[in-house]
Amino acid sequence: MGIKEERVLVVDPKAQAVERLLKRLSVAIKTFGLYPQQHPVAERALQGLLASLRPYLEAYGSFVARISKQSFVVDAVTFDNEAYTNLALHLYTRKVAVFTVLPAVTDQELGSFLSVAGMDRVSLETAGGVEHLLWQSAVGNVQVIELTLDQEQDVEALGLNAFLALIGRGRLAPREREAVIDILYAADHTARLLQNIYLMSAEVFEGLAEEDRIEHAYQAVRTLDRIILDEPLEGQPLLYANLAEALLLVEEPLRSALPLTFVSRAGEDTSAKYLLSHISGEHLAEMIARGSAGPDVAAQVARLLATLSLPERKAQAVLSLLETRLRPPGAAPTWLSDAVRPHLPEPTDRQPEVPAEFVFDDSMIVINHDELVQRLREAKAIDEAVATREVILTLVDVLRDETDEEELLDVADALAGHLSWMVDHQEFPLLAAALERLKRTAATTEGTRSTLAAGIVRRVTEHPLLDRLLAALWAGRETRVEQEVRAGLEVLAGDAVIPLVRVLGGEPRAGMRAILCDLLVGIGRDYVRELAGFIADDRWYLVRNIANILGRLQSPEVAVHLERVIDHPEYRVRREVADALARLGTEEAQSLLIRLLDDNDQRIQLRALQALNAWGTRRALQKLLALVEGPDPLNRFFALKAGALEALERLGAPEALPVLKRLARSPIAIGQHRRELRDLARRAVLAIEGQAPEARRAPTAQAL
Repeated sequence: MGIKEERVLVVDPKAQAVERLLKRLSVAIKTFGLYPQQHPVAERALQGLLASLRPYLEAYGSFVARISKQSFVVDAVTFDNEAYTNLALHLYTRKVAVFTVLPAVTDQELGSFLSVAGMDRVSLETAGGVEHLLWQSAVGNVQVIELTLDQEQDVEALGLNAFLALIGRGRLAPREREAVIDILYAADHTARLLQNIYLMSAEVFEGLAEEDRIEHAYQAVRTLDRIILDEPLEGQPLLYANLAEALLLVEEPLRSALPLTFVSRAGEDTSAKYLLSHISGEHLAEMIARGSAGPDVAAQVARLLATLSLPERKAQAVLSLLETRLRPPGAAPTWLSDAVRPHLPEPTDRQPEVPAEFVFDDSMIVINHDELVQRLREAKAIDEAVATREVILTLVDVLRDETDEEELLDVADALAGHLSWMVDHQEFPLLAAALERLKRTAATTEGTRSTLAAGIVRRVTEHPLLDRLLAALWAGRETRVEQEVRAGLEVLAGDAVIPLVRVLGGEPRAGMRAILCDLLVGIGRDYVRELAGFIADDRWYLVRNIANILGRLQSPEVAVHLERVIDHPEYRVRREVADALARLGTEEAQSLLIRLLDDNDQRIQLRALQALNAWGTRRALQKLLALVEGPDPLNRFFALKAGALEALERLGAPEALPVLKRLARSPIAIGQHRRELRDLARRAVLAIEGQAPEARRAPTAQAL
């Protein structure tokens, strides 16, 4: 039995101030999304926000809000009223995890933040994101922490990437796929997932019509159907039952529209038909009842049941339930069965009578001429495919053993011609096997034979074959086809590195770029120099991806290549370099991270600081001490100072004690941030002097 929740009226003055502030913020962001900052309407919205913000900043100091998909958290109080849900989702989809407004904020800075936050999501991502645009505008008193890819997965298993993948516009990460499967084991959780997709569509895609939002939910169900098909057979019935029940548990208007969509498309969509035919009779009757109306309801039910080809008992059970729910006034109890039964095919679940003897003659042939011709064509196609496979493998063997050079040229031409056939017919395992043998021939033979074998392999990495192979990879993502194409590309190894990087540099789809990066990580361990050849490319977005790939390879020689772009003018490149160096863990990588402590962007400095290990922290000791002692009247470097103090505590270096003790003994610590820094310093002193953990004082609050 669930516990009924009651909303408590907010009586705390600070909480009331936060509520007023969030309401004004919501209005202001929407207004700045419609009008330029200099417009009188935008100016009035800004002044209205300032009327709530200034008293809050004067009374309570900095305004710090943490954002989840549907709520705000301010000073450990959650604000999840419907009035704030849309604003929270708006900021969440723009990857804002935390935003802070400092007391020194100017009208111009606040207006710049509202202009950036009011941008549509696509334009914002193209421009570099909220954090980047604020930095470009020199906004120092409104600070934003964005969700990185790893943070998104930690904060919530199903974020924007999963949403796009479920509606067919992206690719689920392995962790997201596992989370989706877990959701499918509970009908109410599945319903909540579909409901969130429906709600999120309106926020992600501006101006989306209601029928398009329903369509996104429908596509999500089709994606879930494909995910279930990849699960073990014994678990599929339960998952299908939960998915079908979820269609009836979603809220209006989705609750009425989604079953109607499935019922209306069962005749043309195999996913809809398969789902409807594998759910319980009770759920099916409920969905048909919602999707059938009007004077021709009997004909609608007859068409649907004929399409689904249900077993006789299940069809009769569905009819019985529908007769009760749809029975018009004055109709007979069996009105629907009498009207529908003549239109249904003969039942197929009865056991046929087995005669004692079988007599076969021409009169027992029931296939017509056209069907016979079609079956013969299919059989011929199968025979031709089998023969072609054997021919290809034979040609590969002949190329390996043939000594006559003229014959070798003919064999090579024939093999090259079959490459397109293997890609077009999705014979990817055969392609991988052939490429594997050809590479072996190129490596173990000499002269013409070796040259021809290597040339055939390289042809797969050229246009148009590589383009068609990657198109098949994209179309078949999350299916067996993806794994087969990946296996073939991994066989190519070094031959594919540079061609794949060239494709990566011009690929507009984020999902495909992720696939290409994964491929290059899988095959690039022995080809660091080839990958690093693009580290100085003029396209910053390609350099960012190359830095990501090099970092994931975790090869010691990567550091020397990353050093070339450690001062890159683009923040996102330097951010990826810092993350890549953090993965390496070598002394050379740590030395480069110490250099990044002097970066002109605080976000990079904090990333580098958090990635230092014990060796790096000791080498950076003087920098860290200078950082914690440096003046900071506006608390702009609070996060950096807090991180440095925590690093000094972990290091346990006695040399840091004089500085730490001066900070710990500070008699005046005005403001929450300064008190927190003093408490962190005290904790570090106790740790270095070896006092027992229970004797240490915990800091009053955690750093952002």
